[in-house]
Amino acid sequence: MQIKWILCVLLLLSSVYADNNSTLLNAFYRGSVQGNLTLFTYNIDNQNEENAYTTALGGFLQYRTDDSLPLFASARFYHSSAIGPYKNKEQTKLFKNDGSSLNAFAESYLAYRYKKRVLKTGNFMLQTPMMNDDTTRIVPWSYQGVSFTSEAINDTKVQVNYITKIRSHTSDKYEKRSASGDFDKGITMLGLTYEGMDEIAVEVYYYHAPELYSTFISKIDYKHVTKEDYLFCLGIQYFNSGQGGKYNDTEGKNGGDDINLLALKAGIDGPFYNLTLNYSQNFGLSGIVQAYGGLAKVYTTSMVANGRGNYKPETWMLKSRIDLDIFDLHESEFAIWLTNTRVKDSRGADFDAFYAHYHEYFTHNASLNIRFENINYKNKNDVSYLRIIAAYNF
Repeated sequence: MQIKWILCVLLLLSSVYADNNSTLLNAFYRGSVQGNLTLFTYNIDNQNEENAYTTALGGFLQYRTDDSLPLFASARFYHSSAIGPYKNKEQTKLFKNDGSSLNAFAESYLAYRYKKRVLKTGNFMLQTPMMNDDTTRIVPWSYQGVSFTSEAINDTKVQVNYITKIRSHTSDKYEKRSASGDFDKGITMLGLTYEGMDEIAVEVYYYHAPELYSTFISKIDYKHVTKEDYLFCLGIQYFNSGQGGKYNDTEGKNGGDDINLLALKAGIDGPFYNLTLNYSQNFGLSGIVQAYGGLAKVYTTSMVANGRGNYKPETWMLKSRIDLDIFDLHESEFAIWLTNTRVKDSRGADFDAFYAHYHEYFTHNASLNIRFENINYKNKNDVSYLRIIAAYNF
């Protein structure tokens, strides 16, 4: 229904542009198609408990009209279904919550561009700290509403989003439900990014969800490149929430009205390696794992282990990566991350985690990503995660 509505609007508005070079008919003719095919194997090994495993085949197909014209549109369809043997496949979050195949439109929007300003309406994906697509599965999160982005001011990006419904990465329906709970009156987001200072970038966001909780986020990143092409970086993040509404869950792991998280990072990026030390302390009881949708973007984030949980976790995370293309192989990388988390509330769980991945880029479009993480809990069973992801873009 959303796609039919957008097509009708496009045809009706085509008469606005009489110039042959800017008609919407030409926009369709000069449109582009792209897609992705992904094979995703996932195994969850719960010590002394029932395991989960499955293999999913899916990807997306997208058609976008010529977005160099003022008026343009996009439709992106995703699919994920199980193939081969499986057990408790719904726990992998690769399909619907009942384990059945997932088909979803993550994009079906109409947009208008004017002098570095874009107004978008319909279904679309977002890239913000607490509302984003989350690329850890085949099918991403997406959002329904109105989005405005402006880069008309030099070195400045302004975002204003009003979200009326959300579709999770395990659903084909847009509903008035976020990762943190239900909402009735929508979620409003304001964002500002400024990069006008030498080597420093500043980001500020504010999310207002009357029935859930509101959140303020600030981030400052400093990057310095030496003559030897070494990059040194420092960063600070701060998340603070409050104003809990009727659907708020203060102790919810995905988000609530008592987030008070400070995160820091320091790193060096050399010719063929990267080393980063990350730290975070959540002084509040509420977690921030999936926030309103997607995955909350905190420095202390691994594949599964993270410092974004509830019950006041304090986390140290050391991330290291080496680029293997220095040996004249295909472009590839190997990484090891170490995590140490200790909670300041007796209801939480202390843990240490080991993560490693090997990412091989056979071509610009074909890749293989092998990811493994073991989480060693101090007061409950350990758990290991293995993901093998083969992808081809076209």
